[in-house]
Amino acid sequence: MRRLYMVIALCLGIGSVHATVIFTLGNNPQPGEANILLNSGASGNLVTGSPNGFPTFVVNFSSTQNLLTPSSGQARVSGNPEGTPLNDLTIFLAQGATYGDLIINPFIGGCSACSGGSATITVLAMNSLGILEPPAIFTYTIGNGNNFLTITTGSGERIVSTHIAGGSFNDLRQPRISELAPARLVPEPATLGLLGIAVVGIGFARRRKLH
Repeated sequence: MRRLYMVIALCLGIGSVHATVIFTLGNNPQPGEANILLNSGASGNLVTGSPNGFPTFVVNFSSTQNLLTPSSGQARVSGNPEGTPLNDLTIFLAQGATYGDLIINPFIGGCSACSGGSATITVLAMNSLGILEPPAIFTYTIGNGNNFLTITTGSGERIVSTHIAGGSFNDLRQPRISELAPARLVPEPATLGLLGIAVVGIGFARRRKLH
């Protein structure tokens, strides 16, 4: 019986293994990738869009800053009013849905107040069991023009959110996404941890009783 409890405890600890998140500079399209079509003319701390061909999935762009989705030109999220430098933006799907890959392009051009510089990309992902992992962090320098970054994951792993901090850029252009999946009903990491402690405790109590 004690061996059984030990096996359960070990299984509950699988979440300690880090998810595989790969950051690649440049525009590297992935299979099945879709452009995110934004709702033109929207503004506020949260603006939304949907991947082309996947209208049931809603992509949220949130910020502590006021955002704008301009009504003309290519799909992009900018500061509001246009010309306001962006340095805080989070991309996540509504209703707990997740994605496998993402391409972003923090762009600088024609904005005297957009100084560029170091940007930190923080990706929150979960492993194939649906357990959240420690954040994956990548830092790169945003300069004039395009600054494409491709974010991919390993087999069976999912991205919950991608956060861009710093960089002082004009807008986020041509966001693309792939491997969309609806929310999974999985236990929270804290719940799993408490369950593991309880199971181990039961095992020790039963052992003492038998002795």
